[in-house]
Amino acid sequence: MNRTPRLGALLFAGAALAIGCDDPQQGWEPATLDRSFSDVYPVLIRDCGFHACHGAEERFFRVYGPGRARLDEGLRAYDQVTGEELSISFSIALSMIDTDHPERSPLLVKPLALEAGGAAHGGIDDFGRNVYRTKDDEGYKAIERFVLAMAAEEDDEEE
Repeated sequence: MNRTPRLGALLFAGAALAIGCDDPQQGWEPATLDRSFSDVYPVLIRDCGFHACHGAEERFFRVYGPGRARLDEGLRAYDQVTGEELSISFSIALSMIDTDHPERSPLLVKPLALEAGGAAHGGIDDFGRNVYRTKDDEGYKAIERFVLAMAAEEDDEEE
């Protein structure tokens, strides 16, 4: 599985920090983001970024932002996402994409119920359900679009 972020991703991360994000209180501008990540980031914050889930320090896959885990303990829950939080969240999300077999990407299969083709994931609710019960869930579809877009971009760069 290809888990190494591409050069383009690293350049994006640096650009996100350089474009008006020097002040940690200043938020990112959606226009500066890769469009597919600007669509999936709110889904990741909403569905994955809880402090007990992917906001917890012991997790590899972490999502930083408003109302969730913050890089700077001085930030309040309602302060806008910083460029650094966004950049790290993007880089970690990229590392969870299998560009050779995007449909097998941990970012896609981990939050999906086993019955729907997902992988084992500890993120079940009090009723034993996974984050997404089916591939028709809008949150799952947003993540899928992001994974497929990043995998296609990787294919384009290799050609």
